[in-house]
Amino acid sequence: MAQNEYVHKYYDSLLASYDVLAEAVAKANDRGIHLTKQFATDVAQGQRESLELGKKLAGEPTDIGQFYTAVLEATTAAQGRALAFTQTAYSEVVGAGSEAREAVEKLVAVNKETTEAAVKVARNWAKTNPMADFVKKGMEGMQPAAAKTTRKEKVAV
Repeated sequence: MAQNEYVHKYYDSLLASYDVLAEAVAKANDRGIHLTKQFATDVAQGQRESLELGKKLAGEPTDIGQFYTAVLEATTAAQGRALAFTQTAYSEVVGAGSEAREAVEKLVAVNKETTEAAVKVARNWAKTNPMADFVKKGMEGMQPAAAKTTRKEKVAV
């Protein structure tokens, strides 16, 4: 019965490590989508403002005051979008770094559980399986004579 319990624990910890990896991939995907959406929105907004600037300048090509004001507004808006995008990208990178560290910590803990469960399964199997003793004796019988005497000498000491 204990063997079955260890096997279940082993597979449960493997599933837990899979869940940690799947969650990390999903979070990275969400970050990428958020950044891509903002970039696309900023590009579309910049194109729209460029067209509006062209429309203003085409409507009154001789009005220098309007020309200067319109160009200044468009430039300021573009710089604001660039700064906002840079801030978002930086925020996403910082967040991704902390999420990656958290995922690695979770994986280390889960992999430790997986290893412990696997060792328990192997030990229990070796104790309860009659074939394990047969294989062990067979391996000992196949070793060269020098290794057998060395082992017997170690046992005698």
